[in-house]
Amino acid sequence: MTEAPSKFLLYPQNLLFPEKAFKVFPLFSESVFLKLARTEEFVEYLYKELPFSWKEKITFIELKKEIKVDWNQLKREVDLLEEWGLNFRTPETLKYFSQFKETLEESLESLYPTFNKRKEEEKLKEEFEIKRALILLSLAEKLDFKLYEVEKALKEMENKFHQIFGEKIIGEDETFENIIEIKEPLTSYLSGEGLPNLNLRIHAWKILGKYLDWESVFPLKNILITEKELLEDWKEKFPFERKNPLNEEMEFYEFKVSLFKILEIPGNNFPEVSPETGVLLLSL
Repeated sequence: MTEAPSKFLLYPQNLLFPEKAFKVFPLFSESVFLKLARTEEFVEYLYKELPFSWKEKITFIELKKEIKVDWNQLKREVDLLEEWGLNFRTPETLKYFSQFKETLEESLESLYPTFNKRKEEEKLKEEFEIKRALILLSLAEKLDFKLYEVEKALKEMENKFHQIFGEKIIGEDETFENIIEIKEPLTSYLSGEGLPNLNLRIHAWKILGKYLDWESVFPLKNILITEKELLEDWKEKFPFERKNPLNEEMEFYEFKVSLFKILEIPGNNFPEVSPETGVLLLSL
């Protein structure tokens, strides 16, 4: 057993589900989560039944004070994009909305203006760059939360089935088989076998990273990840040393580069930054 680092940054997702938090939080004195418009709301809901005090365990990293964001407006824009996505779920609806291409373009232009068609001030480009990254991560956060809620509901349905019908139904029950078919892919996702839209999340972090108030969370030299794909990618790019695992569910590596180098975030040359980064892979 290796002594656990005292602090980590959760990357690239914003939420650590309760089953994982239950295992992780007791090992650390502090965890750093990226704060978006609804992150605190989701965290409060997810952790309300944890059997220990967790609020003092979480520190939120936010945008620098000079970066101004209208979070209410951003939430509305995220909802709008989600609504458009729902409209395009089937070939039939896609065919229908293709008749209104100009309306769609005008609606989305306010969120994703085509800078290549006209010259814009550099400041405006920066604002939309930040907003795009925030929207991507907000959509990912919302997806994670909703998938967790669905998986939780399916578990409750399965338990209820066993409680009420498990001992009374003779023969096979197709309803229960259908529940299993729906549940398996969600369980696979929630067990950490694949974070949806991983590359988009990484891309958004690279953009947003240079605008975050890193000094507010220093010292920070450890990253907690749930995606082995990330670890393998970093192992190919940077020198590292494998340390003794913290426990059966958490591998520990020390990379010989700074946190900003490993996350590919430019423009952060703070003297407090460690030249080494600890990477914790949670397999749960």
